[in-house]
Amino acid sequence: MKSMFGLVCCMFLATILPAQMLHPDDAASKVLFTIKNFGINTAGSLSGLKGEIVVNEQDCTNDYFNVTVNTATVNTGIGARDHHLRSVDYFNVAVFPTIQFISESVQLNKADGQCWVTGKLTIKGITRIITFPFTVIHTAIGYRLQGQFSINRLDYGVGSSSWALANSVIVQLNVLAVPTANQ
Repeated sequence: MKSMFGLVCCMFLATILPAQMLHPDDAASKVLFTIKNFGINTAGSLSGLKGEIVVNEQDCTNDYFNVTVNTATVNTGIGARDHHLRSVDYFNVAVFPTIQFISESVQLNKADGQCWVTGKLTIKGITRIITFPFTVIHTAIGYRLQGQFSINRLDYGVGSSSWALANSVIVQLNVLAVPTANQ
């Protein structure tokens, strides 16, 4: 009877131990965006990544994300443009200091083995549901999460309609998630 109880305990622990609470390592992560400006791809980045991430190597459907990025860190390499992006016309960083993503579900696409996350993306107080694929790579100190999605900036009140600036923004994520002790 004792051995049966021990076996059941070990099986229970094996199912819950692979998932662990992690936090993004901002310095080792990248949140990049690309948008066409006058027909030319213009790139930029955001930093100040914070939050909670749960990764389960055996079953991505148990993964969870609640992360924010600091809008005041927007950087395109041109100071005047960055200042304008921080203004009321675009990110309005004084009122909306963060962009947040909270996952609602993660599904495994059995056809290609790709994990897809669905969640709430909030920019300037406007929340929309987005879905995108991501990969998880185990590293020596945590997990490298990579994904990409596209949004319409006008859906979030970022800027206004413009003949020079495209509406579609491509966001690339390359996030190192580590246990709190490794931050």
